[in-house]
Amino acid sequence: MKNIKYLAMGALVALSLTSCEKDTEGLTDVTYYPVITLEGGDVLLSLGENYVDPGYSADLGGEDVTSQVVVSDNIDNNSIGLYQVSYKVTNSDGFSATATRNVIVYDSSVTLSMAGVYDTDMNATLYGTAGRTFAEYAAAYGNTDQCVGIEFTELAPGFYYVNDLFGGWYNQIRAYGTRYCMTAYLTLDNDGNIELVDSYIAGWGDGVDYIDGGTYDPENGVISYFVSYAGQIFMDLVLNKVSD
Repeated sequence: MKNIKYLAMGALVALSLTSCEKDTEGLTDVTYYPVITLEGGDVLLSLGENYVDPGYSADLGGEDVTSQVVVSDNIDNNSIGLYQVSYKVTNSDGFSATATRNVIVYDSSVTLSMAGVYDTDMNATLYGTAGRTFAEYAAAYGNTDQCVGIEFTELAPGFYYVNDLFGGWYNQIRAYGTRYCMTAYLTLDNDGNIELVDSYIAGWGDGVDYIDGGTYDPENGVISYFVSYAGQIFMDLVLNKVSD
């Protein structure tokens, strides 16, 4: 019985060694990981303008492997939007490096600007289907009596980044923190119409369903829109400009 036990243990060791050798078969003893470096930053393209890459390079253990980089993109220079250029290079052991550059296609004819910092109108902004105001919810939660610092940054004529499309709902009223700000890219035309390009909330890793009725009133410095999120959260937001 003892001999059988030792033989079994020996078989397991042999099997283990064989498996290890098989797993590492074809791999070099030392692997250098590739590194991609992008020149310049994000690119702004006026409608119809052709994209020209600012440049990139790739290094593999001191060797220039720029020629091995595979570049792809989804740019439509005839449509306003946010696009990406992707760069990828892979070493002989199958390890890859990737990088991404944003490309914004904008309408240079837009002269209206809504850039600035806004406070949420707590009495005019509604949450849910019951028609309760942000002011009522803020009082109930006791976390804030005014949502502030909603900033619209103009990246190009008529193209914007906003730091919280929710107007401070999760970050300030619910006190979840900045990871629960719904960041977004938006467009504005000369008639004051606002459209959603893309959105993202880090805390949950998704974006809004859509926004509707987005408008900017330049005379009064008021932004308003309806937003739907996760098919069950609805807000009618009114934001008042407090500074440029």
